[in-house]
Amino acid sequence: MPEVYGSTRLKTDVVYMKNGDKITCEIRSLEQGQLTIKQEYANSTVALDWEKVDRIETQQPFVVADTRGNAFNGILSEKTDQSFLTIVGSTTGKISHDEVVSIQQTGETFVRRLKGSIDLGLDFAQSNSQKNLTLQSDLTYQATRQFFAVTSSSQFTSQQETNNTSETTVKSEYFHQLRKSNWYGGGIANFLSSSEQQISLRSTFGGALAIRPVYTNKTNLSLIGALAYTSEKDASNATSTASTQALDSAVAVQFSTFRFDSTNFATTVWIYPSLTSPGRVRMTINQDVYYKFYKDFYVRASFYSNYDNRPVVGAPSNNLGASSTVGWSFR
Repeated sequence: MPEVYGSTRLKTDVVYMKNGDKITCEIRSLEQGQLTIKQEYANSTVALDWEKVDRIETQQPFVVADTRGNAFNGILSEKTDQSFLTIVGSTTGKISHDEVVSIQQTGETFVRRLKGSIDLGLDFAQSNSQKNLTLQSDLTYQATRQFFAVTSSSQFTSQQETNNTSETTVKSEYFHQLRKSNWYGGGIANFLSSSEQQISLRSTFGGALAIRPVYTNKTNLSLIGALAYTSEKDASNATSTASTQALDSAVAVQFSTFRFDSTNFATTVWIYPSLTSPGRVRMTINQDVYYKFYKDFYVRASFYSNYDNRPVVGAPSNNLGASSTVGWSFR
């Protein structure tokens, strides 16, 4: 992985592998079953399979999360022939090695806690001069008990003798852990603009509760329930079949699973049954498959669907599409 920032930490951490190897390095993070380290004599970071790590030693502070959503802040140590990680600091605890979900550096700047990705796809057909441009990005921030994420996706299509089409979606969420549990409280803000469905801008804001029934270093399942206000501005000269101001309920399922061979699957489904327009239901589906082919570079195959059972007059009730892009991730 390429260096995207300088580090002031000493590279005196030690990682002991189950095959007997001993690695002196700087421990960067543990995510999705990968322990990322940086050796003093190397130009890039290295990802190690957490299942093949026997134990680690460090005198530097980290934030560690377990499968129950508990977070601990302190210095880490694992003893020989003992299968748990000890954290000593402002919050002290012990976590079984197999139940460690994430390890993040602490005592650093806000920017150091950001991670994200950006990718781009471009297709061209000479026969009809069709051009398809796709731009996608995401950004997340993880603290001891707070989590923020924003994702965006834009598609633009042009073709001879037809109107250009475009669609942009932005989804953001903020959650704060409730006590030491796998429940979180927060809010959502989602936006949609679609020329195909004649929506100039649809904005949804709401308060939300979330739970993580499955939270491991390779698989994550989150369920979200929200009460939301939706405001919709249709395209000029469009005729709406539903109210442009509504109070909606909202539920979401977010699922992701990761394999150490660099393949990541992520699915997000949002459903919005209207409370003030009985019978109206909207739904969005996003399915992404990532494959990391070189360091932090990856290819992504994406599928999306935006459904509304009461669309603008003359517009399709369901707008769906697929894309392939090449991207870069950073942490």
